[in-house]
Amino acid sequence: MPSKRRREQLKGQMEGITNRLGVSAYMREVNYEVFQAVKSYLLKLYNKDKVIPPASEIPLKLEDLFSFFPPGILTLPTIVGIDPLENFTSFENALLAIVRYKDKRYFFSATIVRFFNSETPSLFIVGEDPEELYTIELTNLLITLAIRNSGYYGKFLRLYAFNDQLKFKILPTPSISLDDIYLKDKSDLEDFIEAVKNRNQGLRYLFVGEPGTGKTDTIKAIVAECLKSTSNGLTVIELDAGCRVPLNLILEYAEIFSPVLLCIDDIDLLVGSREGVFSQGELSSALQALDGFVEKDDHYLIATTNDRKLVDYALRRPGRFDLIIEFKELDPEFYPALVLRESKDERLSEVFKDERIRKRLANLKITGAFLVTLVKHLLKPRYEETRYDSQTVLSLIDKLYRSFKLEVKPEEKIGFVGDFEDGD
Repeated sequence: MPSKRRREQLKGQMEGITNRLGVSAYMREVNYEVFQAVKSYLLKLYNKDKVIPPASEIPLKLEDLFSFFPPGILTLPTIVGIDPLENFTSFENALLAIVRYKDKRYFFSATIVRFFNSETPSLFIVGEDPEELYTIELTNLLITLAIRNSGYYGKFLRLYAFNDQLKFKILPTPSISLDDIYLKDKSDLEDFIEAVKNRNQGLRYLFVGEPGTGKTDTIKAIVAECLKSTSNGLTVIELDAGCRVPLNLILEYAEIFSPVLLCIDDIDLLVGSREGVFSQGELSSALQALDGFVEKDDHYLIATTNDRKLVDYALRRPGRFDLIIEFKELDPEFYPALVLRESKDERLSEVFKDERIRKRLANLKITGAFLVTLVKHLLKPRYEETRYDSQTVLSLIDKLYRSFKLEVKPEEKIGFVGDFEDGD
């Protein structure tokens, strides 16, 4: 039996064929949140509730809707409540809808398929006439409209896997801003934010740098800036390799939320390279999915890696990414500002203007994570009387450096937010 990853590849290939040729019957597995959003949207249409765009302006018409209960009972749908995301909820096992699309009738079912110990939310659609070949198109349209009218649209989401199913978790908008990112030149970051706000150019950035050099904080600052305008409808999705989901499937779900900003931490662990543990077929499938995602102007991508060599050149070449930004150690110019941000103590920040301290930190090529840790120690009660003494700070720097020195490779740095250069 093929692996889960291989099954996803075959599924993508088959869907590409059926999208070109059309089929009169179609089934699509979806994650639970998308499943609930589709049910909620159908219930809103049935109940003549407000939807966006208005029901009179969408290209489909809901002719009837039924609840299904085994062994085969059809009843009128019953709305039992509204969840915290303003989705309608009902208690039936499945919804059956009769939908008119392009002057043809289609029968649509949202149901949970149970097989042994597994449950898979699924959407089924079949045309009344075998020659009606718009089932995939109609399914995608219903999903898009459902998401547009769900509580997930326009939010900051984290994508993760739970019991072999994709799940969404709504995150608060990050409180960090570009002012908290200590870079001498932020013009490329500002360009990205403007492109997202104006939706006039899809952009893809790859952030490269050792752990702690500020890649994640920079992404959070970009997300916060992009979400400031609540009317732009942007959905932000973040994930890392821990989600254990193939990149092609991740991109498939991200496209549902257009316009969308996708943030992938450690993309090398999802895609890898031909020299790594990933097969050529897996890499090829991921590259094809990425090409389909980035060609749209309202799709944006920021990915990170600790080392560009871990990302196959075919993935990081010009065309798939618009810019590679290299994150380095923290510039000494920003030592006092970061100390002030972390300590809220202006006197302590002045200490870090001492040339001996600046020189010691610069020679060690520390980055912000090290400096943040240093401040955390200086704020301990036992340093209350001595934290403003330069010699105390120098001694603590040496102590922490010796402590962390054995935890990093010789070529690594100890750090967090740093300057960057354009990659090649």
